[in-house]
Amino acid sequence: MTATYEEQFGPVQRRMRRITRWLRWHRKGWLGQERHLLVELNWRLGDEIMALPVLDALHQKYPDASINVLTNYPDLFLDHPHVRAVTAPPAAVDRYVLLRGASRRMYRLAEYCARVRISLPSMRPVLRCSDWDLPPHLRVPEGDGPIVAFAPGASWKSKRWLSERWEALADILSGHGCRLLVLGQAGEGLSCGTDLTGQTNVLEAACVLHGADLLVCCDSGLMHLSLASGTPVVALFGPTDPEILIRGDDRFIALCSTKSCRSYWNHAETVGEPGVCPDGHECCLDTIAVEQVADAVLARLGVGDAR
Repeated sequence: MTATYEEQFGPVQRRMRRITRWLRWHRKGWLGQERHLLVELNWRLGDEIMALPVLDALHQKYPDASINVLTNYPDLFLDHPHVRAVTAPPAAVDRYVLLRGASRRMYRLAEYCARVRISLPSMRPVLRCSDWDLPPHLRVPEGDGPIVAFAPGASWKSKRWLSERWEALADILSGHGCRLLVLGQAGEGLSCGTDLTGQTNVLEAACVLHGADLLVCCDSGLMHLSLASGTPVVALFGPTDPEILIRGDDRFIALCSTKSCRSYWNHAETVGEPGVCPDGHECCLDTIAVEQVADAVLARLGVGDAR
């Protein structure tokens, strides 16, 4: 993980800057002058997307403030109405907020809000995009059936579903007229559907997902990107607990493993290396059956059932 904005300064300088920022923030507020608020993310895709409601809430609380964001994914903020600039701090920072790193046990949005001392917002993460058109090099399957995107990749091997189950799911959904495509990084493709892995940046992937009817995925950044783009998700969970990440969204269907290691990352007192199952399972999702996933997808699409 890269150093934070503040880590470029020594301990004494950091302390002095915090005092100076506090004084300048309040002085400008009293004088009615524009204040510069720097929000640092620079984290994983899903974690940055989960922070989007915080920016709206900060704007509501400080409508006079100019918000700058340090991010690994500038595409998330291209058309954001409350973000002045990304990737570079303003010349003078009047307030600094770090939203990187989080507790494994606390609902992520609640933790973000606690850090900036705002109430939990009711809004969901939304990707503002003025143009959802696909670029010419991307093509979705032709036909009239619903478009279902697959995203089989995940940061940990233990979060991934078995490839043969993805193939079996593809057979069932294709039999119900669904058009399938696969998103993700290079090397995460499957031998089914239209393979778009390794061919999209974040904005292009968002446009593909916006045009799809549903995404099937593991716990990954594309899960969050799909919801932020307005597309429902059926997500498969093993090591992690969906309640820590997403709440109150009826477009989100979480199917969880029933193995002994279920949600260990968020609930175990101690854990070892990230992604390594404490019970020694190479795949923590293999109690999630193909038919269970297919039924959830088809029910959401209103197409039928897998049987």
